[in-house]
Amino acid sequence: MNHPFLTFLACALAGALAAQPELNAWHLNTDGATGSYWNGAALIDNGVLCDVELVQYSADNVYITASGVPRYPTGPFPDGNPSQAEDQDYLFRIPRNPAEGPTGGTETGLGHIGVFVNGVVLFNPLDAFSYNDQGIWHQNGGYFELDGFDCAGGHPAMGQYHHHMAPKPQDNSLNVLNDVCSNAPSPSLFTLDPEVHSPLLGFAFDGYPIYGPIGYANPDGTGGVTRIETSYQLRNITDRHTLPDGTVLDPTQWGPDIGAFVTPVLPPGGAAVAADLGAYAEDFEFVEGSGHLDVHNGRFAVTPEYPNGTYAYYATVDAEWNPAYPYFMMSYRGVVAEDNFAPPGPPGSGGASTSVVIGEPVETWNGASAVMEQGARTWGLYPNPATDRVEWIGDGPAVVRVFDGTGHLVEEWRTAERALDCSAWPAGLYLVGSAESGFRRLMVAD
Repeated sequence: MNHPFLTFLACALAGALAAQPELNAWHLNTDGATGSYWNGAALIDNGVLCDVELVQYSADNVYITASGVPRYPTGPFPDGNPSQAEDQDYLFRIPRNPAEGPTGGTETGLGHIGVFVNGVVLFNPLDAFSYNDQGIWHQNGGYFELDGFDCAGGHPAMGQYHHHMAPKPQDNSLNVLNDVCSNAPSPSLFTLDPEVHSPLLGFAFDGYPIYGPIGYANPDGTGGVTRIETSYQLRNITDRHTLPDGTVLDPTQWGPDIGAFVTPVLPPGGAAVAADLGAYAEDFEFVEGSGHLDVHNGRFAVTPEYPNGTYAYYATVDAEWNPAYPYFMMSYRGVVAEDNFAPPGPPGSGGASTSVVIGEPVETWNGASAVMEQGARTWGLYPNPATDRVEWIGDGPAVVRVFDGTGHLVEEWRTAERALDCSAWPAGLYLVGSAESGFRRLMVAD
């Protein structure tokens, strides 16, 4: 028989958690873990706190403090990149109420264009170089730099570790293009599972979420899951004499012959690269309706975290699960929080610094806060997420109840016993508390 209170709890839990993923999606560092990198066969601790260190929020913004160093191992970088992931001391601002921007969107610039849930940043497809340095045929970083990415699919630029493409292991593919994982494995941020909707990976700087490549087949959440395909396609060209918009170029502006060998600027003294079709951003064109996504590489759709739908970007891959241009996006759909860049802002801002200053009252999100909280915040739960045991912090009633996401009572907790064994609980989200003390959310991880 359904109990009205349990039904309320189940509905409220689902609604509360779905309503604010911009708060609860972040990977908070609650254990003091530090990053690591491969040095030959040895995994070396780099001593830098990884993941997100602090989440603060107001009604309009979420502020993320992070080093930019991931929890997963980084390196080596087969192209000889001598840099390592270093502390960037980021402070980012993510708008909580994204708004549609100018018609046609806003072009993304060089440098970070968004941040993953672990505090690592993402870049657009470009690598900052162009053929003959003319700014006409722009190098596709996913082509020219592919051999320089580590197993996690990232690399550093002067210490700023970042991803140009889906942050998944390079061997999580049906046709592995780079075998760096064989000697230096890394789980990266997620693993593609074609049977499951991909996780929320992060947020662009206009506030819209970014998802992995697997989503609901239909925007309304029906039809099962499928690989979400970009609408950017390789052009049907035999030479590089015109641009995607039809502009006919002067011969002095032509790109290299398709398949011709060109010498990239980086790495210095590196081997020439065959400029096959796809080597340059201008080798692609947007073909509306050819994939699931719009010109910004996004769509409005229902997702697990947004049951009422949201505009979202997707990290796109091809049929073999390898990166598919433009990987994330070339333009923002929404109004961009430009203080996430060093002045003067995008495009072309580059660098690791931001201009964010918190100039409004904020609260700290610690994973235990919830929109369902009632009464004074006199108690909490730690650690959160928990794996083996959870501790009661502060003052409260002698007995509280633990409910799972379906509203079923899991356990009655006598809080005089400050710790509770949760090792046998299935991974997921729980409500802990009582009617008089209010409820807190607890995440239990594997």
